[in-house]
Amino acid sequence: MKTLWWQTVGTGNCHLVLLHGWGLNANVWDCITPQLASHFTLHLVDLPGYGRSRDFGAMSLGKMAQLVLDKAPDRAIWLGWSLGG
Repeated sequence: MKTLWWQTVGTGNCHLVLLHGWGLNANVWDCITPQLASHFTLHLVDLPGYGRSRDFGAMSLGKMAQLVLDKAPDRAIWLGWSLGG
């Protein structure tokens, strides 16, 4: 079964979704996760086809975005780097 890897950490009142760039995974945010987690509830995702979500086949960027959006909190700030942006 295809599963989108998603991790939620932090204690803040505001939700922040972090999206990695092409060829990477959510671990790219490890250097700032501890600092951000004290201010935000962080949502780290491996985009479909990457990292721990690699079981997904080829798909359009729109389909990738919809899979992520379906799992995301209703109200959040989004921060993306490269492909994640």
